[in-house]
Amino acid sequence: MAGLHEKKARIEDTPVKAQSKQVGSRLYDPYRAIGYITSNTAHSIQYRGQSAFITTGIGRSFHVYDAEKINLLFVGPHFTSDVVSVLSIGDETFVSTGGRVVVCRRGKQVGELEAVNRGEINHLMQFGDHLIAISEDNAVVIWNKTTRELFTELEFITESFQVTSVVHPSTYVNKVVIGSAQGTMQVWNIQTRKCLYEFKAFGSGVSCMAQSPVIDVLAIGLLDGRVLLHNVKQDRSVMQLSQEGRVTSVSFRTDDVPMMATANSEGDVALWDLNNKRLLHVMQGAHDSNIPAIDFINSQPLLVTSSSDNSIKEWIFDGQDNVPRLLRQRSGHFSAPQMIRYHGEKGFDIMSCGRDRTLRLFSVIKDSQSTEMSQGSLAREARMRNVKVNQLRLPPITQFASNQTMARNWDDVVTCHQGESCAYTWSTERKALGKYSLQSPDDSMIKAVAISACGNYGFLGMASGSIEMVNMQSGYSRRLFTGHTKMVTGIQTDSCNHQVYSTSLDGTLRIWDFATGVQLYCIDVQSTPSILAIHRESSLLVCACDDAIVRVIDVESQRIVRKFAGHRNRITDLTFSNDGRWIVTGSLDSTIRTWDLPTGHMVDWFRVESVPVSLSFSPTGDFLATAHMDSVGIYLWANRAQFTEITLRQIDPQTIDDRVADDSLVALPTSAGLATEEDQDVESMEIDAKGAGVYVAPEQLTENMVTLSSQPKSKWQTLLNLSTIKKRNAPERAPKAPEQAPFFLPTTEGLTPHFDLDADQKLDTDQNKPVDRTKISTVSALSGLARALYRSQETMNSALVFEYLKELNPSAVDIEIRTLPVTDDLRAVKAFIRATTVQLASKRDFELVQAYLQVFLNVFADIIKENSAELEDLLNALGKECRKQWNTVDGLIRYSACMVDFMRTSR
Repeated sequence: MAGLHEKKARIEDTPVKAQSKQVGSRLYDPYRAIGYITSNTAHSIQYRGQSAFITTGIGRSFHVYDAEKINLLFVGPHFTSDVVSVLSIGDETFVSTGGRVVVCRRGKQVGELEAVNRGEINHLMQFGDHLIAISEDNAVVIWNKTTRELFTELEFITESFQVTSVVHPSTYVNKVVIGSAQGTMQVWNIQTRKCLYEFKAFGSGVSCMAQSPVIDVLAIGLLDGRVLLHNVKQDRSVMQLSQEGRVTSVSFRTDDVPMMATANSEGDVALWDLNNKRLLHVMQGAHDSNIPAIDFINSQPLLVTSSSDNSIKEWIFDGQDNVPRLLRQRSGHFSAPQMIRYHGEKGFDIMSCGRDRTLRLFSVIKDSQSTEMSQGSLAREARMRNVKVNQLRLPPITQFASNQTMARNWDDVVTCHQGESCAYTWSTERKALGKYSLQSPDDSMIKAVAISACGNYGFLGMASGSIEMVNMQSGYSRRLFTGHTKMVTGIQTDSCNHQVYSTSLDGTLRIWDFATGVQLYCIDVQSTPSILAIHRESSLLVCACDDAIVRVIDVESQRIVRKFAGHRNRITDLTFSNDGRWIVTGSLDSTIRTWDLPTGHMVDWFRVESVPVSLSFSPTGDFLATAHMDSVGIYLWANRAQFTEITLRQIDPQTIDDRVADDSLVALPTSAGLATEEDQDVESMEIDAKGAGVYVAPEQLTENMVTLSSQPKSKWQTLLNLSTIKKRNAPERAPKAPEQAPFFLPTTEGLTPHFDLDADQKLDTDQNKPVDRTKISTVSALSGLARALYRSQETMNSALVFEYLKELNPSAVDIEIRTLPVTDDLRAVKAFIRATTVQLASKRDFELVQAYLQVFLNVFADIIKENSAELEDLLNALGKECRKQWNTVDGLIRYSACMVDFMRTSR
């Protein structure tokens, strides 16, 4: 089939430099990042009474969790460099980043420690009123915690003594023990800056140290896996234990159980019985990566572990054999996500898969509801087979599809895996692997999957080119679609289960009959398609091809209706906006671009720090979610068009500068959420309308078109129902006067009080007067609307009247109309009728004019009826114009309804 004829885009005379200078996005604001739990930074635990709090570093920020349920409490500020070390003391958190130590309180930066210019600062530790740390240039730096000033520095020669850890032995005043990579230790007095004693070498480098519950005894972890309990007062080893791998952290139980826990760089935790000097249990595969810190909670049988696999876990010792079980955890991807999609119609959850062989469901609303989809009892099986848990997981997921329609009845997710000829079903209701493994009928690898709109059927696209339809409830095969000659790259279905759409490496898009499996159409997409997406409401398909061009296909006409070219490298993913107006694409050129379907132009683009690998637009249109090549988190961008007016402009992709500069990169969202007003460069987002070629839409495109106003719908609806709203908001019971009021006589005003005996007669006279419903007689001065009407008659410009009314709220508009004067030969009433007639003839603000007219007629109906002869000509002209414009609008509505009904029933 012939492709779309190339259309010459109308480009305004805009300098290339003005186009290429855009920094940031006009459509999307960085909102927040989700999926970050911890990093390779050792956590810090602080105690407030009986409660414990865990502080972890996450890239360039930090998180504070409560230890009871691991709920996120605070998120630190976003720093310019990665967080190297964290330490929490009381209300303050000390963060080492970029060679400086920042002081934060409740997630806000409040100060810094005195700078030392010694490179990165590691291993922050409290020592009374002092803070101790190890600098990158092999020095021990000590600050006064209260004054935040530098107290002293201890310098060492790297070749003979490379500092690796520092510990303060209990009851040793002003003294610290410093361990080295050469396997020796030294005792230093920080007050006198003198080395008091040096221990003999242990034969391996010291990797970590910790104070034991016994005074004078330190636990020393070595690089060769040995753990020594060493008496520093007598300089002799009390106990020597050995584990596999480098010792990274040591901790002791404090609830009267003689137990020690040690961690290694492979993700294992060893538990030691100190009474019997033996290994009690090995928690093999407790984490999937290095464990920088482990800690027992004070006086509780709880062990907290954190790892660079982006997880925090709490283990409880509640069994007789002192073998812990996992109590609770918070985790995210420890390898970058490869595919993300919103799950469900409410936009509350995002499903993602990554190279870490996991399928996860992240909650956008509440982080604690994020979870990993279970693959079975892998930990128990790993212990039985003596292997890592990660080795028993399913291969990495290459593509998945989900549909929440039938989630309560059967599995609602299907996945295909790298190098596998079998697809798997999952249940989001149970958060676990489903009942069925769907084997490929020809034993070829499965490359694409999809689920029908009803949720009853799953589709498997194979490397051989075949497509199999299976029943999600029973797992049985129902139909086979054959026709593609090469690997299937994408599958989609329509909303009514009439057609199935597929793309393949053979360069075609094929449309199949859902019920019979017969091929209906074959469309040549002019390049090899790699990604296929659909917007079911508009029956539009979009596919990304290897030539970096996005092609949009209309299913009804089987034609390519749009082509979007501009990416400089392969397109990694694309997605429709919720209303189908935009297509958002990401590419290996590190740009995210938005294309407007009605106009066929690119309307927004921005370049990010990391290559976007997957995109997904929220079903409610409020967020764009992105995943990036070297980031384990998922990033949310707020759609600015949802809460402010955005003027879109045509951008020529050829004018975008390919040179990557630091100031042209858009920073990814942070865990802290929206930036403060000081952090947002508002001026950079303001683009000169004349210089940048911004197209400002006129109020009326053509004089022959009936145009609605830009006012919110609620404004004129409230005006029409104002009396009902006031009645509904009125109190149920009016205040009542007391039954027996205190006796008093009214008095007259003056220096000498006199009783006013005629007050009751005056009150009776006032009550018998007729009530003026319009309250017109009480108005002595002209209202703003009356003045606008008289001015419009003098200048012959009726638009002044309606511009004035647009600025008022519904209650004010009602008051202005009700207070129009009826004196001076009904001048204001006649002026309002003339202005309304002229405004209707101009075909502008159609719905607002109708609302104002209805309120006017309701108020002045009696007056118009009494003066019908005088107002007859004006009313006839107004009625004629109303019927004329309404017939135009009614005809368009009926035409559109007929077209929609015809398209719905044509099949």
